[in-house]
Amino acid sequence: MVFKSSTMNINFKDSLAYLTFKELEKYEFIKHAYSSRLGGVSKGIFKSLNLSFSCGDERELVDQNYDIFCSSLGIKKNMIAAAGQVHGNTVACVSKKDLNLSSTGFTCFENTDALITNEPGVVLATYHADCLAVYMMDPKKRIVGLAHAGWRGTVKKIACKLAEKFVSVYGSSKNNIICGLGPCIGSCCFEVSQSVLEEFKALKIPETYIPFSDKEKKLKIDLKEVNKNLLLEFGLNEENIFKSDVCTMCSKDLLFSHRATNGKRGTNGSFIYILN
Repeated sequence: MVFKSSTMNINFKDSLAYLTFKELEKYEFIKHAYSSRLGGVSKGIFKSLNLSFSCGDERELVDQNYDIFCSSLGIKKNMIAAAGQVHGNTVACVSKKDLNLSSTGFTCFENTDALITNEPGVVLATYHADCLAVYMMDPKKRIVGLAHAGWRGTVKKIACKLAEKFVSVYGSSKNNIICGLGPCIGSCCFEVSQSVLEEFKALKIPETYIPFSDKEKKLKIDLKEVNKNLLLEFGLNEENIFKSDVCTMCSKDLLFSHRATNGKRGTNGSFIYILN
């Protein structure tokens, strides 16, 4: 396997691998990761670092995968706030008092697709297998956030909903919010129907950023570019928004991809937290 990216680094600990943004690595008060499928114990279609309990994998193996991954990041499972994703646009503000610290597992926030915190040690987590991972932070106020943005969440402006919480709840200036648009299915692979395209057109952002036709005249969407333009419309600075160049479908040997496997797969995890 050869990993090539101008925007992300691949990090190894023994056989485990995870991705990080080069831009976010500049900020020493946070740690973040996008898990790969390498280094776990799951078998078959879930091989090997599957982090989902809901896709049919054996629970004991997923638990072991979390143990391996958390050890590599130096975090505890009971400090993880996990989004219970429904392809919506609900954002949960998380503090330590919201976590079940007496448990050995993570705390799931039901019906939530984005999370935000300003408390050190609270580990935010979202889950992906082609949907976009949206990382946010404010280095001035020391706030971090994560969003799960598939095409449904994107048209519901989940990334903007997250950015709005930075401003309305935690007092961020839009000028200080930094956003990394992480791995997802790329515009090279994300073919959509006309009905899905119409939902994107309803966003009324510049249409040139939504569909394009290749030689086969297929409709395709660039989720990262759409989310970038929605965030620009919200008021973020363009120089503070950067995009991963990693496509999950093209990288199916490294990352889980729903489309590449017709839904027979495990799940990648996105994580971000403020260091104590």
